[in-house]
Amino acid sequence: MTSLVYVIVLNWNGWRDTVRCLSSLRASDYPGLHVVVVDNGSTDGSPERLAPLLEPPWGEFVQAGRNLGFTGGANLGLRLARERGADYAFLLNNDAMVAPDCITTLVEAAERRPEAGFIGPKIVWAQEPDRIWSAGMSVTWHRATIEAHHNAPDDGRFDDCRIVQGLSGCALLVKRVVLERVGLLDERYFAYYEDLDWCLRARQASFLCLYVGRARASHVGSATSNPERGRSQSAFLNYYAARNILLFTDTHAPHAVRPLALVRHMGRLLSALACVLAGGVVLRRAYAGRSAWALAAGAIDAVRRCYGDRYEVRP
Repeated sequence: MTSLVYVIVLNWNGWRDTVRCLSSLRASDYPGLHVVVVDNGSTDGSPERLAPLLEPPWGEFVQAGRNLGFTGGANLGLRLARERGADYAFLLNNDAMVAPDCITTLVEAAERRPEAGFIGPKIVWAQEPDRIWSAGMSVTWHRATIEAHHNAPDDGRFDDCRIVQGLSGCALLVKRVVLERVGLLDERYFAYYEDLDWCLRARQASFLCLYVGRARASHVGSATSNPERGRSQSAFLNYYAARNILLFTDTHAPHAVRPLALVRHMGRLLSALACVLAGGVVLRRAYAGRSAWALAAGAIDAVRRCYGDRYEVRP
C-alpha cells in the first residue's frame, strides 16, 4: 500500500513562485500525494490564483488569515497531516521545485531506515543547478559555525546517502512518528533556524536525519523574505537571522562551549552591522539604516528573550 504524503507549501504574497512549485509537484511520479497550500494572509491576489489549482483530492487551500511566519504557517499544515493520519509530511518552500522522482526516492529511503525521522534531498540553486544550496547540515559549536555546503560545486561529492546533524526545511520529509513524539516547529523562531532546531530536538528523541543525495530539489532562495535584493539582505531577514542564531545557540550548544559560541556570534553580528553601515555610506544604499537597525534589534530581542512575531513593531 502506498504511504500517504502530505506536502505542505507555505505562501505569502508569492503566488508566481507557488504556481511553479505546484507544477513540479504535478509532475511527481509519487502516487500518494496530498498537497496543502497554506496562505499566510497574502494581499497580492494569491487566494484567487492558487485555490483553483488545488482541487480535491489532490490538493487543498488553507487560509491562515494573517502572517504566522514560516513556523506558524507550516504548523497548520503539519497538524492537518498528523490529525488525518498521513504517513509522512513533506515541507516544501514555495520557491522550490522537486525532480519527478524526488519524493519517491525519499520515501523509499525512509522506509529502508526506520531510525531516520527526517529525510532530505540534495538542494541546488534554481538559477545555477551545478551549485549546491544545501546538502545536509552540521554544527561545530566551538567555532560557532553551521556547514551546509552552500555554493559548493555539485561535482558528485554529494550524491551519497548519509546521516547528518540537520536538514533544511526547504525540502524535508518528516515521518508521522516524529510529529507525534517530538512535536511541531518551535513558533518562537517565526522564521530561520527553526528547521535545524527541529532536527536537533528529534535527535534528542533518538531520531536520525538522513541525507539522500539521489533525490534532488532546486531552490530560488529567500524569494519571499529577500525579494529583489541579490546579495544584500533585507531588514526582515536580518532581524530574524540575528535573533534566532542566538536563540538556537543558547538552546542547543553544550554548556561547556555555549558562552564562547554566543560571544563569537555576537562578534559576527557586530561585524555585519559595521559592514551594513559602511555600505550605506559608501554605496548610498537607502535601506542600509533599516537593515542595520534590524540586526541590532534582533540581537537585543534575543538578549531580552522576546521571540515570535516581532519584526513588524520595529520602526
